[in-house]
Amino acid sequence: MTKDARRRFLLRVVFIFYIGFLAMVTLLPTSNIVYESSYNLLPLTNIDNYIYDIAHSGIINWEFLATKPTDAVSILYNTFTYSFRNLAGNIALFIPLGLLYPLCKKRRVSFPHILIVTAGATALIELLQFAFLSSRSADVDDLILNFIGGMIGYLIYKWIE
Repeated sequence: MTKDARRRFLLRVVFIFYIGFLAMVTLLPTSNIVYESSYNLLPLTNIDNYIYDIAHSGIINWEFLATKPTDAVSILYNTFTYSFRNLAGNIALFIPLGLLYPLCKKRRVSFPHILIVTAGATALIELLQFAFLSSRSADVDDLILNFIGGMIGYLIYKWIE
């Protein structure tokens, strides 16, 4: 096995673990199960609300930190405000797709190719959430944020190429 083949194999293993992680984070039910559909089809509605909330409340949840928490999991999860976690998390979640997908391929991946892969993956996740997961909310704004994350990952790929 050549060095390039070993590198590509390792990247594919990492990519498979990433896809599993992505499926767990986006498709497993949350603890607050409701039995009615929740969705947003108006672009930029929630993004605007999140930005407004961040502008007025900031990104750090000071009320939570004032309780002097000791549980590491709750510190990691609750230190930032919900709005910041949602905006940054939706973008950060798809950066590895835009970066790892082209690195796993033998041939160069063009911009239209990664555009289709990223848009298709995020659309598939949102459609599955809408159709099958009552505990999840399908949101067109998630499509936008996930797509931005994928494009940031692809730009990182082009930068290191």
